[in-house]
Amino acid sequence: MEITSNIPFVVGNILAKFRELDNPETVSRAAAVAVLPELHYRIHTEGKKTNGSAIGTYSNSYLRLRQRKPYNRTSDPDVIASLTRQLEDSYVLKATENGYTIDNIGNTIRGDSKTKTERLEEQYGEIWALTEREKEITQLVAQNTAIALMNA
Repeated sequence: MEITSNIPFVVGNILAKFRELDNPETVSRAAAVAVLPELHYRIHTEGKKTNGSAIGTYSNSYLRLRQRKPYNRTSDPDVIASLTRQLEDSYVLKATENGYTIDNIGNTIRGDSKTKTERLEEQYGEIWALTEREKEITQLVAQNTAIALMNA
């Protein structure tokens, strides 16, 4: 009597799943995709820094500039890091050696060595680092992605 086994197939399948978990395209990208709308909303709609406080208040002169054409912004003095929408509309996912990060391709200032985000953080404090809630979102997405992959 000959006995056959599917152990090599099962082990191979499990190893393939582990390799997929190690692939930054799988878990890291899913976490970055999930947190991007949260980050965008916190900064450009709520006007909140990483610590949860308001980013700041626009000066009266800058507020008047924001209300003129072509910007046509509201009279709300809360800083939301948006005038031309170039900064808030230019977020991209960027592959790194260790996974994915959120980058901003509309972040340069012509003739300046510093970026818009660097200037804003110099003026108002830490804005673009993830909040504890945003970190929790990335952890949950990473865990759920890993579980789904292992159960597939």
